[in-house]
Amino acid sequence: MDKKELKKNSLDLSYKRHLQILSAILLIGAGSFITYLAALILNPEKIIQYTIILAVIAAVTYLMYIKTDQTLREISQKIKNL
Repeated sequence: MDKKELKKNSLDLSYKRHLQILSAILLIGAGSFITYLAALILNPEKIIQYTIILAVIAAVTYLMYIKTDQTLREISQKIKNL
């Protein structure tokens, strides 16, 4: 294998890794929302606390999503340029 193929394989592995991370982030976000709804059904008196916790989790997962998506776009562009 030449250096170009090795670089492409390395980028492909990195891309797959970041896709898995992105899937995990989306699962965390969806799971958090479902948990929020269940908590509201079981104990509606604590709506403020649950909403604050959900907002923090949503903000963190959104920032992680943006960062991972940006990384995926960069890797994709690098692969195209090879």
